[in-house]
Formats: sequence, structure tokens, C-alpha cells
Amino acid sequence: MTSKNKTAREYYDQEAPDYKKMYEPKYEKYPANLIRLKLIIKRLKQNKSRKILDTGCGTAIPMIKLLKQGFDVNGFDYSKQMVEFGKSELISAKYSSKRIFQADLEKNKTLPTKKFDAILSLGVFPHIKNEKIALRNIRNCLNKNGKTFIEFRNELFATFSMNKYSADFYLNELIDIQEIPTKVKNKLINFYSKKLSIKRPTKQKNGRISYNEILAKFRNPLTIEDELFKPEKMKIDKIHFYHYHAMPPNFQSKYPELFIKLSKKLEKSDSWKGYFLSSAFVVESSKI
Repeated sequence: MTSKNKTAREYYDQEAPDYKKMYEPKYEKYPANLIRLKLIIKRLKQNKSRKILDTGCGTAIPMIKLLKQGFDVNGFDYSKQMVEFGKSELISAKYSSKRIFQADLEKNKTLPTKKFDAILSLGVFPHIKNEKIALRNIRNCLNKNGKTFIEFRNELFATFSMNKYSADFYLNELIDIQEIPTKVKNKLINFYSKKLSIKRPTKQKNGRISYNEILAKFRNPLTIEDELFKPEKMKIDKIHFYHYHAMPPNFQSKYPELFIKLSKKLEKSDSWKGYFLSSAFVVESSKI
């Protein structure tokens, strides 16, 4: 495990006590996790899935919501603290704490041997070192006609966000920077740095780990099937965009109420704008 992966585990250990707040309707930042869960529940019902595995289940809040909807759910997380809080949440909700356990999606020997109708992996793949191994392990746990719901951070959102991620995208993805002479290359970097007012992320002063310090990959929704899913004998059935931004992220702190109001309206859309205005997407896939 790399140091960054270890930091990710430590980050989620530290976040465990307050993690359930992210699934509350009036979450102060933006209820993206709740929007995502409602979207998935709708699809699970449409697909008539019953046995569910939640990989990276956190403190079991999504599990409990699914259990209350009548699904048979088990889950695991690689954060020990998340699992401990999850056990307490399950017991408080009158469900068995044995439904949750500690495991690592990249380590096959830690995973269940039985098959499931649907497998969720939300907020997990951005932190995974070897995505192909993780997807292969998910496939091995999936029933013949089962579905996966895997969340990724949207790389194309960088074309809209106008921040440091935009500069990374322009310089590392759109422009063939290696073919440009050093003198011109430096001017390009300075151009984007100045235009986007880029500042390096700083560590939190209270000693806590910030999200900016952990491994968090982005994926391009236009290329992800060929790059990741097809090589592992999976096909994409649908891409569900969520966590829309009606304006660039910098405007959220300046006009929070307007930002949230307009962004929530976009969550109900299913247009091409999702490729650019949503910061994340869920891939619904099945075996080839």
C-alpha cells in the first residue's frame, strides 16, 4: 500500500464520527451523497435487484437506508473506524452488526465468496491504486445478470471548474506538453497559473488530514469503458451524472443559496451538460 493510500485510510478513520451527516437532506455543503443514493435505489428497484454488496460502505448509513427499503445488504470498508461506527449504527437501527466487516477491495482474499445481484462502490475508486484488480474482484462477486454501480470523479468537470484541476487537465490531457520546447512550456504553465489564480492546497492547521492530501483520481466518462471496463469483460449500461454545479465552484461560497437551488434543479436532468457540469458520475455496468 502506498503512503497516499495509507493517508486515505487515515483520512476516513478521522472522518468516521461525522460521516453520516453527508447523507442528511440539509447537509450544509451540498447533499451530493444523498442525491447519489436516491438515484441508485431507483435503479436497483427497476432492475429488481435484491442481494446487495456495498464496497466501501462507510458508517453503514447507505446500507441502513437500503435495508429499510427491503434490500438484503452486506457491506465492508477498509477503514477500521468506519466499520466500528457502522456496527453501532446497524445495532441502533435494529439490524445485525455482522452485516458489516473490514476488507480491502484490492485484496481478493478479504472479500466474500458468495454472489450478489448488485454491487455498489461509492467514493472508493478515486482512492484505489489498481482499479483493474478492484473491478475484477467486483466482477467475481457479481451474479450472471448482476449490476455494478461504481462512482468516479469526473475529469471533464475540469473544463468548467476554472481552478487548479483545470490547469492539470489542459496541461496533462489536452495539450501534448512533452512535444513543446521548455521555454514555451514554461510560458504555458505560467499562462494557466495566472489565468486560473492557482494556489497550492495547504494542510489543515488543526492537524487533521484534508481531502486534498489523499490520492483522488479522476476519470474521463468518454474513455472509461475502453480503458477500464472492457479489458475486465464489463460493459457500461449507463452513466449517471450527479453533483451538478450550476456555476463554477468558486461561486458556491459567494452565493450559497442560489448555487444550491440552481444546482439541485440540474440533478433532475439527463442531458449532455452532465459531462461538464457534474463533478462525479456513477457507472452502471454488467458482465459481457
